[in-house]
Amino acid sequence: MSARWLLAVAVAVAVGTAGGIAYERLGTGGAPPSGKKIAYWVAPMDPNYRRDAPGKSPMGMDLIPVYEGEEPGARKAGDDAQVTLSPAVVNTIGVRTGTAEPADFSADIRTVGYVAQNEDRTSHVHVRKDGWIEQLVVRSLGTEVRKGDLLFEYFSQELAATSTEYVRDLERGNAGMSSGGAYKLRALGVSESQIQEIASSRRPAHRFRIHAPQDGVVVQLGVGEGMYIRPDQTIMTLSDLSSIWVIADVLESQSDRVFPGMEAEARLAHLPQEVWRGRVDYVYPELDETTRTLRVRLRFANPGMKLRPRMFAEITLKGKPRKPVLAVPSEAVIRTGRSDRVVQALGDGRFRSVAVKVGAQHQDRTEILEGLDQGARVVLSSQFLIDSEASLKAGFARMENDGHTPQAAEDLVTAEATVNSVNAGARTLNVTHGPIPALGWPGMTMDFALAEGLAMPDLAPGAKVRLDLGKDADGMVQVVKVEAVQ
Repeated sequence: MSARWLLAVAVAVAVGTAGGIAYERLGTGGAPPSGKKIAYWVAPMDPNYRRDAPGKSPMGMDLIPVYEGEEPGARKAGDDAQVTLSPAVVNTIGVRTGTAEPADFSADIRTVGYVAQNEDRTSHVHVRKDGWIEQLVVRSLGTEVRKGDLLFEYFSQELAATSTEYVRDLERGNAGMSSGGAYKLRALGVSESQIQEIASSRRPAHRFRIHAPQDGVVVQLGVGEGMYIRPDQTIMTLSDLSSIWVIADVLESQSDRVFPGMEAEARLAHLPQEVWRGRVDYVYPELDETTRTLRVRLRFANPGMKLRPRMFAEITLKGKPRKPVLAVPSEAVIRTGRSDRVVQALGDGRFRSVAVKVGAQHQDRTEILEGLDQGARVVLSSQFLIDSEASLKAGFARMENDGHTPQAAEDLVTAEATVNSVNAGARTLNVTHGPIPALGWPGMTMDFALAEGLAMPDLAPGAKVRLDLGKDADGMVQVVKVEAVQ
């Protein structure tokens, strides 16, 4: 059902809130409220059903009075986009308004992110020859180590044979630390201290020691005591958590305001009193195709290691200050994909749909670049209903000429429909039609009144027809021509 009919029903409901008492008063000759004159009577559930006197609708419901000046969609002469609603209708559909006013659109960007390891300070420990762990020094995740600490010792048959060859070279008088055997041991990952130990003792090594390549915390441990290990296996991973990354997502509309080196702040929900300050370290080159957001990598110092990997953080990216801009509450903006509009409240129940050009969004407000002046009142709720009615009125206005004479055929709205029934007494057709884009109507089943002078068509239920639609003197839709379609 179109917005036009919804508004008409809303009028009927609003006017009918006085209940049976008001109707009885009017029916017995009492004066209408505030001395207003009744324009016509309408069926509560069918705004197309009008009568000049009280009575019953085809559904057996009491007709509702509609007063002059409160007709649904009444508009000011000469303003095709303006709609006037009675206070009862405004109250019934719950109209709320806001103001277009200057707002401080801080250039700050607020988003969320998750804490991740700083890959620049992360190392993976591997061996270069197969073997068996014979002494595992670091046995648990989270163990803190310093660079050079012993992690584990392992036996490798090939390394043992190579160290034996090295001892033989030394016994033959070959140069010690610069010999081919020493070079081969280095290539196989044996530490300089152990090579020197072999050279000094002239005894082959059977266990080879692996030391921590950096300061950090063990964040991955893939082995246990006595396990067989291979070169392609990650024995353990060390990460220095004194410096941490946070990966944040920035909306596509804000992506042009992010740059490397931009100051950033991080907050944790369970530590609201603490703020971590860092900078944008890297802006990723691509948007996420699912979320349409840009990934940004931030770097923070992490004293006390309170920022832990996989924690969520609230992020503020500190941008350059901006001057106050004209803005309205974001809920007032109607976005259609082709254009943006707001419904402006003009006072005294008058509303007008206004095309606007919008800019940035900040929190719950939207910047208005063109279309509104400071102080303008805009509708925050039910604006879609009012905007649809304004569009409908403007569409009909384009069909009318200045003299309000019958429309030329090329100016009418045409619709294909299927006849359900013909009511000769009421001069109406009940039809089912598809969407009528020119009027903003969806497909539905409804009654159409026939224009005066139009002969009553002889149509059977199920007949396919083409209807030319116009407006009567009261602005209601009526059929001005019926043509059977084969």
